[in-house]
Amino acid sequence: AAAAAAAASDKNLVKRNGGKRRLGDAARGRRKVRKWRLKPLLFAHKVEGSGVVRMYSQETVTVIGTLEANRRGTGFEIFGPGVAGVGSGLRENPGLFPASPRKHVASIDYDVNLLGTVPRKLVVRLGKDLKLVQKVPTFNRKIGGYALKFEDPHVRLPSKKNFILLASRQEQSNANGEGSPATAAPGGSLKTVVLCGKMAKSTYRICIHPPVTLVQGFGIILSAFYKKALVS
Repeated sequence: AAAAAAAASDKNLVKRNGGKRRLGDAARGRRKVRKWRLKPLLFAHKVEGSGVVRMYSQETVTVIGTLEANRRGTGFEIFGPGVAGVGSGLRENPGLFPASPRKHVASIDYDVNLLGTVPRKLVVRLGKDLKLVQKVPTFNRKIGGYALKFEDPHVRLPSKKNFILLASRQEQSNANGEGSPATAAPGGSLKTVVLCGKMAKSTYRICIHPPVTLVQGFGIILSAFYKKALVS
């Protein structure tokens, strides 16, 4: 199994439909639209016959982190770069892993959800004091199901893998010693730090903000796509 995180740049694009002008240049009174060009930053590979997913840098092709799942697929641990021991693959793949001991950087817990009649529930802990909480989807009578509101206009499709994780000023103050303006809204309200939303078929919008690191955020995203025995 493989996954990738991507950064995007944009470029104006003119679209035509059956010879008729649909979108065009602003100078001619028409609208501009964006075409995303994706540049791979990270990729991941699941070790066959195990619950281990290794995260790699696209540029250096070295392991930058590891995601490890329990047998039920309801709990995950994220580790940074480094090795766990003799059997970690260091000897078999010299240069692939940093030689330093790895550090535990996050824990992820999913509630058991066999039927899938309600949205997935997850909690992420980054260290002892910092916990990321999930924005709860609400039931929409018009569609007869649950809906999660995204402020990002690029997220347009429903998916069980869609989620928004939030962190508060107080939680960050406990962990970092002071509030982080990059992730805390005025008055201690919650603000998005990790986002995963479906844009199109097999295409998801991913946003990761401090204090969540790239390795932590990528590991959280990978856990959403990991096949879980007890989570629909």
